Amino acid sequence: MNASVEAEEDLPGSSLIDEYLVFLAVMQERSELTILAYRGDLLRLLGYLLSHETSILGANRQDLAAFLADYKCTTSARSAARAASAARGLYSYLIASGQMVYDPMEGLRLHTEIASLPKALSVAETVTLLEATVPTDPLASRDRAMLELLYASGMRISELVGLDLEDLREDSFWLTVTGKGSKERLVPVPPIAASFLSGYLSESRRQLIRNHPAERAVFVNQTGARLTRQGAWFALKKRAQAVGLGSRFSPHTLRHSCATHLVEAGADLRVIQELLGHASIATTEIYTKVSVAHLTKVYNEFHPRASRS
Repeated sequence: MNASVEAEEDLPGSSLIDEYLVFLAVMQERSELTILAYRGDLLRLLGYLLSHETSILGANRQDLAAFLADYKCTTSARSAARAASAARGLYSYLIASGQMVYDPMEGLRLHTEIASLPKALSVAETVTLLEATVPTDPLASRDRAMLELLYASGMRISELVGLDLEDLREDSFWLTVTGKGSKERLVPVPPIAASFLSGYLSESRRQLIRNHPAERAVFVNQTGARLTRQGAWFALKKRAQAVGLGSRFSPHTLRHSCATHLVEAGADLRVIQELLGHASIATTEIYTKVSVAHLTKVYNEFHPRASRS
């Protein structure tokens, strides 16, 4: 079994988590990042249940509700929602595999409405972040190309660092992205982003890979090896901090900003779904809630008949 999906063997019930994570990895082709996140959530659930003298198979609805309430108080709303999804998936699997007949997660909902909406920058904030990253050296050139590409395409940061030179089309205005479940999609690279990407590839990247000339990754670190997801996040976080946006910047901020700005401009949701690589249109529709929230804020601020406290 792959080490990335193994739970601690000394915890009673960990084998059930192992089974479910292998099912997700093999049968549903879920990403390694999702598997690792679910693993952490489910181990925390297992520890909670054991400390309350019950188990995964013996837990009832009240046990799961108490765990999720506790989790919600100690983490972000999005992480709590993910934990609920992990637990719901685990119990669905145990029922489908004949190991349980009662689903303690049935009807249990974690209310994270406003808190779980994607956090996007405004257009002005996005432009400030991009234009403040001036390509005066190889790493700055790389970071500007990454920022431009993330905002222009809406791709995930894991997809960005996974790009190889072979994924770039000759015309430079499209590239092939490998997303969740190893599914490929084409994403556009508009002229501005293409210009910064071309500048990075033609000059800065060549300097960075001088000790690794055979490296095929598009984005590399200062030693010339493929940039990791954590390395990219750290580099871009520093750029955001430099313009006072550090507290609002996460690995998905520019992806959310891209989608939100497209919705606000009236773009078709099906097009945005394809751009982002969402399997379900329901996921893309989250951004309409963000747009409505933005519309409500603007209306209340500027309309003469809007109610004001």
